[in-house]
Amino acid sequence: MPAPETHEPEVDKTVTINKGFVNKITFPSSEEGRRVQWDKQLKGFGIRVNPNRTVVFVVQYRMKAKGAKTQTYTIGKYGSPWSPDAAREEARSLLDLVHRGIDPIAQRRTAEVAAEQAALEERHYEFDAFADRYIEEHVKANELRSLSDIQGTFDRDLRPFFKGKSVRQITKQDCKDLRSQIGLRSKSAANKAHKWLNAALMWGIEHDGLESSPMLGLKRPFKEGKRTRTFAEWEIALLWSVLPQLAWQFAMHMRILILTGLRLREVSGIRWEEIDLERKEWIIPGARTKNKRDHLVPILPVFERLLTTIEPNPELRSGLLLTSNGRTAVSGFSKSKAEIDGLIAAALGENSWRSHGPFAPWVRHDTRRTLSTMCGEMSIPIAHAEALLNHVSGTLDGVAGTYWLYQYAKEKRQALTKWEKRLEKIMKKHAVPFP
Repeated sequence: MPAPETHEPEVDKTVTINKGFVNKITFPSSEEGRRVQWDKQLKGFGIRVNPNRTVVFVVQYRMKAKGAKTQTYTIGKYGSPWSPDAAREEARSLLDLVHRGIDPIAQRRTAEVAAEQAALEERHYEFDAFADRYIEEHVKANELRSLSDIQGTFDRDLRPFFKGKSVRQITKQDCKDLRSQIGLRSKSAANKAHKWLNAALMWGIEHDGLESSPMLGLKRPFKEGKRTRTFAEWEIALLWSVLPQLAWQFAMHMRILILTGLRLREVSGIRWEEIDLERKEWIIPGARTKNKRDHLVPILPVFERLLTTIEPNPELRSGLLLTSNGRTAVSGFSKSKAEIDGLIAAALGENSWRSHGPFAPWVRHDTRRTLSTMCGEMSIPIAHAEALLNHVSGTLDGVAGTYWLYQYAKEKRQALTKWEKRLEKIMKKHAVPFP
């Protein structure tokens, strides 16, 4: 919209402004400059005829205040929606505002500022921008352990579904449709989307100016049973056997999960500075454990051999172990899981594995549950197994769990020694190289 002006060039005589007059108008040259002609019917209403062959409707007025200057308000160019009759009616309305003491130019400026603020606000609440603030100002700022899980849910499911939509425009039906759509692929993923969208919107109410959440009153869409999956011995052997076909980072990550029973993120973020090969110890900092407590992991011979294959030169052992770019920890576990499943399916077609039957659906966390279960089978006391898995329970709770990093260190080493020997027997039974 052209900027309002406070003066006009020399004015021609008044004319009757209608379509016939405008269509026959002659345009001034650039040397002559623009020309203004006023309407006979309505005082203050006129047209500005420009050298660039445009005709613009204007209205001229002066407020009643002492010392007020004459001002010119631009209504718009000739053409839809501004015909001479429509522009004249608009001019009447504007002059009526002047008569009532309202400055049309000031009013328009106020409306433009309000529109700009509204547009800024809408961009502020566009879903991607809102999601970025939630992750930066809440999830990362509070160092939530579930950061990768939350980011994955937003990137995979929430952002694509709400792309370009204001978070304030999301309806309850939108939320239901989102969960139903994801549920066709995975009920667990739909429940995660429900959980993190609800958490983000509640954060928005408390910290980001949202007035309400469409998730209020919506229950988790799908019921999930408690996972009890553990690997059979032949499944452990088959899983280990296909790992050499993966990218080395994912293969090594999976091997460490099987050897230690640790959680996915505890392993993916492993750094050389956490490892002491002379003492045969790996201390995971509390920032990367579920209970925020440092965790000592004994390093047994098979694990040690794996570590030294990653970087044989001790002088170069620094930073992340499992990384593709040297800057960030390995990621993309969903893709690598699908690759492992494909390799397992192919292996089950071979004679050596065909007789064992189907390989039940699994997740990486099942390695942890398997180790816990087999600790019982190997007569390892539950307190030692809990210490090995870094569970906060039993005798490890409270002061002992917080300060006694080396509590059960000897027993954990003994437990892992038994586990490593059992794994060796399992692999030998199924003719799988170990490590």
